[in-house]
Amino acid sequence: MLPPDLSLIEAEIAEAFNELGSDRQIFFGIGCIPFTSIDRYAERYGFDTLEEFDFLRRALRAMDAKFLELNSKPTKKA
Repeated sequence: MLPPDLSLIEAEIAEAFNELGSDRQIFFGIGCIPFTSIDRYAERYGFDTLEEFDFLRRALRAMDAKFLELNSKPTKKA
């Protein structure tokens, strides 16, 4: 299966999600990407306006919610 073709902004969001995944806290399970990490990323990579930041934050939160959902389900044993 080939990966989908991404627009420039979709590729930027995917890259941000991959980079920020390493900031997750893992204690009793996998945690969400911290807001402070998203804020620092936005500042570093030029998501300067409130509208741009809010778009980045909402996109990452949606992706993160799905990631956590997929990674929190018990695995089926064969």
